[in-house]
Parts: sequence; C-alpha cells; structure tokens
Amino acid sequence: MTAFIASLTPIALRASAVMSTSELAAWGQIGKNSVPRLTAGFGIRELSGSAKNRRYSVHEVMRKILGVTARHAEDLEPLLYPLQKSTWVSEYTGLSVSAINAAICEKRLTLPAPVELTQTGQGQAAARGRRWVPAQIDAYLRNDPIPFMPAMASVPATKTASKTASRNVFAAICSDNAEVSRQCHL
Repeated sequence: MTAFIASLTPIALRASAVMSTSELAAWGQIGKNSVPRLTAGFGIRELSGSAKNRRYSVHEVMRKILGVTARHAEDLEPLLYPLQKSTWVSEYTGLSVSAINAAICEKRLTLPAPVELTQTGQGQAAARGRRWVPAQIDAYLRNDPIPFMPAMASVPATKTASKTASRNVFAAICSDNAEVSRQCHL
C-alpha cells in the first residue's frame, strides 16, 4: 500500500467477528444515529446488544454492503479501513469532487464504483452516501488488479474482425464501424 493508504487507521474491532454500532459507524463514516437505517437498508441482522450498543457480524456487514466474503483474517484486514468519502478520493486521485460526482451521474466513472450507503428513490442521486474502499482506489492508481471486484471479462472480437484488424487500431475501428453499420441496416 502507498503512504496515503498507510496513513489511514483500520477499525480496531474489540471482538474479531463482531462490529459494534460505534465501530460500524466509524467504518462507514456515518453518524451512530444512522447505523439503524444503514443496517435496515442492507438487511443486516443484529446479533445482540441494547439500543445504544448493538452488535453485528463483520462478515455479514462486508457481504451485504461490499458484496465480499473474507475467508481469512488477511483478506479481512484491508476491508477494515474506513470507507472514504469523495473528498478523500479527490485528494488521492487529483480529480475534483464535482468531476467525480458528474462522472458517476453520467455513468462514465473510470474509478472503481463507490458503495452507496444511503437508500434513494427513483431518479435521486445519493452523493452523501457514496463511499469508496481505499484498497480499491490504491490498486486502481497503481494499475494493479482491483481487489474485491470480479475480473472484467474481455470483450470478444467480432466475427468479421481479422487477426490483422485486432493488431491495427485503424483497421479495428473500421471493422467495428462496419459491423455497427451492418446491424443498423438489418
């Protein structure tokens, strides 16, 4: 990890497989009063605790919020760094917050996708609930495979594209344009 990521402090869990309300709030960078809404929105079950100090399974939190199941302690460790807001991503990547938000809204974001912590209605943006996994941003900027994401499938070549066209950018563009034009006229 780079120095910027190393400057972040992972959440120190009191129990290795359980997150308290305050630990979950610190991990998601949300207020403690927002935790019940978060857990209800993602369907995370409460294990135990009173109204002020509920407990949640770390593995269920990671699985339901991030879509990741950590099999070993070393897999879980990079996930325990607090999710980061767009201001952190902006500082770390050099992109402005408005450019990041606009790219998300226009579905042209090249960074790893954020986790949406807030539930929104139809046509509403959830800018205040967007958080990023620091290890994903770090890997993206180093051109490493993005952790905790499925590998992107390569785009299959069209049947009409020759081996020469796949090595020649101009030929590939012409081949793609010809295929699109052919499909439009069918």
